[in-house]
Amino acid sequence: MDELHSAPYPIVLRLEAQRCAVFGSGHEAESKTAALEAAGARVARSESYDPALIEGATLVISAGPDRSQNARIFADCTARGILVNCLDDPPHCRFTFPSIHRQGDLTIAVSTNGACPALAVRIRETLGRSYGPEYAKFLEICRSVRRRITESIPEFGVRRALWYRIVESPAIGLLGHGRDEEAARAVSSLIEQAANDKPEAQE
Repeated sequence: MDELHSAPYPIVLRLEAQRCAVFGSGHEAESKTAALEAAGARVARSESYDPALIEGATLVISAGPDRSQNARIFADCTARGILVNCLDDPPHCRFTFPSIHRQGDLTIAVSTNGACPALAVRIRETLGRSYGPEYAKFLEICRSVRRRITESIPEFGVRRALWYRIVESPAIGLLGHGRDEEAARAVSSLIEQAANDKPEAQE
């Protein structure tokens, strides 16, 4: 199978305090730099390619209109095991940028593996209408109760079943109608019920 048409392996990168480099000028270079900085990365930026800036980098992006250095950037990064993307130049990319919808901790990424980015955008827009701010609020609640659930319910199977009950509860709908306190109480009630109903240890 052709490498460029093989199935991609999707991941979500954590880039806090990681060194990254962006080469190029214009809107795309600026937006990619801003996105990396928002992810907590330490970004080295240069309009022209500087090999010194990729040393120790986790990720490199070439985003300028001038593609004359892309082959070199790709080769240098590949030799060092660095993830690299030369925008709109598929042969010189080790990853692609999906179309992303975010609501707080919720991240939905849509990719067409480079075949039709416009379709990915349209799908992301459709998903965006279905997953609104209430999902960000819901995940805030989930994050706030994770330790409580882990400490009060040691059995993995019971915890897993509880999480599905929380997801399927009225909480998200309540948040969508601005009834935040009711949603929090609904989640808390489910946790309390699961903790009280957990199986007793065998003597």
